[in-house]
Amino acid sequence: MPEVLGVPLAINLVAVFVGALLGTIRAGEDEHTDLVGVFTLAAALGFGGGLVRDVLLGNLPPAAFRDPRYLMAAAAATIIGAIALFYLRKLAKVLWALDTLAIGLFACVGANAAVLAGLQPVAVVLIGTCASVGGVIIADVLQGRPSSIMYVGPPNAVAGLAGAATYTALYPYLEEFWVVIAAVVVTLAVRLTGPVFHLTIPQPRRAAYQVKIRRERERKDRERTLRRAQRNSKRSEQPPQSNHGDDRHF
Repeated sequence: MPEVLGVPLAINLVAVFVGALLGTIRAGEDEHTDLVGVFTLAAALGFGGGLVRDVLLGNLPPAAFRDPRYLMAAAAATIIGAIALFYLRKLAKVLWALDTLAIGLFACVGANAAVLAGLQPVAVVLIGTCASVGGVIIADVLQGRPSSIMYVGPPNAVAGLAGAATYTALYPYLEEFWVVIAAVVVTLAVRLTGPVFHLTIPQPRRAAYQVKIRRERERKDRERTLRRAQRNSKRSEQPPQSNHGDDRHF
């Protein structure tokens, strides 16, 4: 294991700030969320990935609770986001870029912590990936919505995986700053495949599922046709009713 350096605290705080800013904007989309809810979502997206990382590594209590600067960064992002929410929601491309930056930075911070813990490369990539999407998962749970990484959509989690893998592959050879830059660039490149090439994560059993649904629909159609034929057959076998009882004699 080569000698490694920890990611500077400034990069950690930038990741928390960007994530918390995105959490504030996300909370602003729900008109029923109060100030406490806004800060909760900001904190979840700000250092939720760090909480997941520290729990997986047994680094307790988590760094976000040991250093008040993490909470200060999340609080600052909440205030700025709440004040400028109307304008920030119009900057869709800027927000997308910030989201990509957050995914890449969290992947780097998570992978770096795993490296410092002495884990093997596969585990390092896994921890970095979990850290990159951990905040999103926690925010989805808090809002009572299905986790966005579980369904067909843009390659957000794969982008975090690519960033963590890039960090893991390059940290023995480059300075920390350039490793982080490379990981963020790779994260951006993978995420761009979504809006540019309209790529989504494939469903392994989608074809088999569609065949099953089609066969089930065909079976129901056959049963419906058979029941209709049986009803028509019974009707044709019944003798015609006589109307003699209704005759009128004058």
